[in-house]
Formats: sequence, C-alpha cells, structure tokens
Amino acid sequence: TSARSQDHTADYSKPTMKFSIITALSYCLLQQQSHAFAPSLLSSVSTSGSSTTLNMGYVPDGFTKESYAKFKANEAKKAVAKKNLGGLGPRGFKSRSMQSFQEAMERGEAKHLMPVFNAKEKIASGNLRPEDIPYMQRGGSWDQSDIKGAKKKKWLSSDQQYASGGYKKEQP
Repeated sequence: TSARSQDHTADYSKPTMKFSIITALSYCLLQQQSHAFAPSLLSSVSTSGSSTTLNMGYVPDGFTKESYAKFKANEAKKAVAKKNLGGLGPRGFKSRSMQSFQEAMERGEAKHLMPVFNAKEKIASGNLRPEDIPYMQRGGSWDQSDIKGAKKKKWLSSDQQYASGGYKKEQP
C-alpha cells in the first residue's frame, strides 16, 4: 500500500510544464494589452535639430482644429456673459432676506406663499390678478415692483440693508 500511495500523490513543489506555458502566455497577453492604453511616443514626438517638441492636442471627433478653436472661443464668450450667476441667488425673481420676511410676518405684513396651479389660465380668464401669484412663480419681485398698477409692499430697514449688500458682510 505504501508504493501505491506514493504513485497517486503529486509533488506541488516543482512547476509543471503546462503551468509554465500558461503563465508565459498570460504574461505576454497582458504586456500586449497594456501597450494599447499607453500613448505612442513615436507618433507624438517630433525632433528637429537638438530640441524635442510634443505635438499632442485634443480635438474632438467631428471637429477640425480650426473649427474646435472657434467653438472654444464662442464658449469662452458665453462663460464671460454668464459670470457671477449666483451673485444674489437664483435669477428670475428678486427675493428678500429671511430676517426681513420674519419681521414682516410678525407685523402681519407678509404670509407664506403657496404656488397657484394653472396660474396663466386663471389670469387670462380673469379669476386671478397677477399680484395674487407668488413672486417666485411669476418670476418677479417680492415687493411687486414688477407689476404695473399693483400696490407696492413696504420695505423694512432689513430689506434695504439686504439689498445694499449687507448680507455679504455676514458671510465668511
């Protein structure tokens, strides 16, 4: 039985020929695939005399070099026009500070504003006046200065301070 048990045991300390071939092939395949993700230096570097220059640049598909430069210039002009978008909060309506709103609530001069459904249709039919639509929904001003003929709301001293940039002093 001892001779028979020795025949069926494998010696794992010595690598087999099959394992060595698989390992070598795997290494070669991985080496080839890694070169696919690396930039080729031969195509991107040109040498002239003693200086070496790199001629790489990003141009998206569908653009020529000139049309992409024109596109980037147009985008830069748009970015300059949109500068300081968050300067005073959201655009489209003129808000007041939370402190001013709370003071007006305590005096009974302000109330919570809830959105009105089908506002444009209700104004067109005459069921609502434009000043009855909350200012954030109509894209106007909290004091109704955007509506001709509407009664303007009274400004508090905290509103004037907020409008003149007083909120910036409180921010870090």
